[in-house]
Amino acid sequence: MSKDNFYIRIFNKHDQIHVQDMVISGLLSTAVNRNKSVKDGISAYLKRSLSEDLGNIYDHYFKNGIFFVAIFDGNIIGCLGAEKHSDFTFRLKRLSVKKEYRKQGIAKELLKSIEKWTKERGANKLILGTSEVQRDALIFWKNSGFQVVESEFVESGIEVFSLEKDLNLNF
Repeated sequence: MSKDNFYIRIFNKHDQIHVQDMVISGLLSTAVNRNKSVKDGISAYLKRSLSEDLGNIYDHYFKNGIFFVAIFDGNIIGCLGAEKHSDFTFRLKRLSVKKEYRKQGIAKELLKSIEKWTKERGANKLILGTSEVQRDALIFWKNSGFQVVESEFVESGIEVFSLEKDLNLNF
């Protein structure tokens, strides 16, 4: 598959269940072969996420943000959202690409779409959080110009990272 075979579009309400299931499945797959504490931590995170933003993407993100989906052959294969954090900063959330479509430039294109959209709205910084459980995501973010600005261990023993990217710098 190449860039010519998929496209990025703005999320619509009909995408809710497909995106929700994809994100949950992706996060649950990170718990495979992990200890009970990590599995419990991921389950608690998913429960919290459903009540915060993942359970109603449209109402959450479209107040002061955006949510993009990647489409291949009529199916959603990836997503990424951004919510306004402050006047010049947006927080990225919910990067997910179905396992069979990873390492094909989809996450990179989703990020490009977010960067363009946020810059058009005056943003100069993007921030996000991820964890050691999502190693591939952490590597992706670092390779995309994000820098770790803080890390801490949460109650489940998982190390979580805060990252940021200055949009005025070119990587």
